[in-house]
Amino acid sequence: MEMKKILARWNKVCPGCKIGRKYPDSFIGKQVRNHWKRGCPSHNAYVEVYGSDEPSPRKAKVKPEH
Repeated sequence: MEMKKILARWNKVCPGCKIGRKYPDSFIGKQVRNHWKRGCPSHNAYVEVYGSDEPSPRKAKVKPEH
């Protein structure tokens, strides 16, 4: 389990992986996500430790209707 935590932390700070989660539709984001689909042990550990395979949520500003 310790090795999975280390891999998950690396996936959390990896610049490519951050782009893949934050901007999944960008060129680099698509390449990173395709890499994950082929089987990335670091990403698999991230999903197991943090429990999320989805891109990070974008902060949508909701305007209150008056």
